[in-house]
Amino acid sequence: CPTGALTYAYPSATEQGTKLKTLLSTYTAAGGKDAVLLLHSQERGQALVEELGRAAQLKLAHGVPANVIPVALWHTASTGVDLWLSAMAYGASQVVVLSTDEEAPQYLEGLQAQMDVAQVILRGLGYTGTHVQLLRANHPTALDAALQTLGQTRQKTPAVAARFAVAQEKRSTLEMALDHLIEQAPMPVDERPAAIALPAVGSPLGTIEVNKDRCTLCLSCVSACPASALQDNPQMPQLRFIEKNCVQCGLCATTCPEDAITLQPRLLLTPERAQLRVLNEAKPWACVRCSKPFGTVKAIEAMLGKLSGHPMFQGEALERLKMCSDCRVIDLYSAQNETKVTDL
Repeated sequence: CPTGALTYAYPSATEQGTKLKTLLSTYTAAGGKDAVLLLHSQERGQALVEELGRAAQLKLAHGVPANVIPVALWHTASTGVDLWLSAMAYGASQVVVLSTDEEAPQYLEGLQAQMDVAQVILRGLGYTGTHVQLLRANHPTALDAALQTLGQTRQKTPAVAARFAVAQEKRSTLEMALDHLIEQAPMPVDERPAAIALPAVGSPLGTIEVNKDRCTLCLSCVSACPASALQDNPQMPQLRFIEKNCVQCGLCATTCPEDAITLQPRLLLTPERAQLRVLNEAKPWACVRCSKPFGTVKAIEAMLGKLSGHPMFQGEALERLKMCSDCRVIDLYSAQNETKVTDL
């Protein structure tokens, strides 16, 4: 869920974030380096890690590497991109989610989609290596072999660990993690792209493109937007947008009667991401009776074109569509050829 409307009741995001932050800061204070968080379930995942430990005691396996920190979760899908990127900001070199045969395929598909988004963001900022990955194992031997390969390549991490606390609101946590990772990014500012293109599936970040030739500024999309990313302008016909608020839910594109909106998943790295910008604007239509502006020229002309052949909108009825709501009523009641209720 890109907005955090659906969350696990326990442990809360704040509690989970505090746990990860404490583990990583304690590990670093003790002199540890290249910390890897191994997130696993409390059932089969926990049992598999313990089986590997017993095999290591019997000299049958290498065991869990010293830099790998196992963390038990109620469910492997109970954390997402906000907590993973926060862990990276706190100093983790990798976040690995262990999946066994107990998870349904749909959970793994969702996890992989979120991991693809997180990995593209990190690589786009210059953090080389694989930082977030899904590890599938059903036997201690397979888990042992996979864990031994984690440290073969060194991952870039932030030079300074973050100090922010994970918020209960998913979006706030994600923004704080992104701000820190961008600030500490290894790639120089002058070499960074203006935006990082993200996968089309599962991205909670991005912008929208509006086809100005088709858009009539009916503002249906503004009413549908749950995150206040799309806004109108009370002073003039404008469609405005704050990219930082957009969660790529697609409600605007679904609601648009003209199919004028398309989603574009990306992470914009310029200051414009948090600024209000105009996506489309139009000349207001002036009432033919009192000259008061209402609607837009394009919207009224489109309506006139669609209704001009309708038998209910001929002559004066079609002309009233060019009037504001007040003048339309006045014209209707003052017309001599209109049948009034009192005449019936």
